[in-house]
Amino acid sequence: MGDTIDYIRNWRRYLVEDLGGEVLEIGVGSGANIKYYRNAHHVWAIEPDGEKVAAARAVGGHASVPVEVREAAAEALPFEDDTFDHVVSSLVFCSVTEPKQALAEIERVLRPGGTLHMLEHVRPQTAPLGWLAAAVTPAWSKAAGNCHLDRMTVELLKQQGWQVQVHRQVGVFVRMDATKP
Repeated sequence: MGDTIDYIRNWRRYLVEDLGGEVLEIGVGSGANIKYYRNAHHVWAIEPDGEKVAAARAVGGHASVPVEVREAAAEALPFEDDTFDHVVSSLVFCSVTEPKQALAEIERVLRPGGTLHMLEHVRPQTAPLGWLAAAVTPAWSKAAGNCHLDRMTVELLKQQGWQVQVHRQVGVFVRMDATKP
């Protein structure tokens, strides 16, 4: 378990450490990624859970870049159009209530040429494991904050017209970047 946690921690660092400009992180949770930002001019973060917002604000107070955390959902981003150079999603899209709406909002707030950077878990690629994930998801999502083990996030991005570059996939975890042409 410790190796998996270290592995995910390294993926989180690689996800955000080189991002510059204005950055939005959706579903910041308690702020696990915040300490890894090094080059951003400003990090704006949203989180729908008020208790986690408070925790993320505390972490943001010690960050090496300016961080502002707001309570909001990915499906209704409280920002103007064309505001961000980068949007970050880190283990979030499994639990977003309306993934298509969240992607439309991300597209709206990204500046032309901006990039969506994602670290997500997705539906297993092998048929038996994919079937198992789909079978377990209804009960799991109720117990685990709406987490869906069977989300096909890469495919959804492509269906919504995003160009997706998968950097790495290990098991159910995928690190990818997506842009809108």
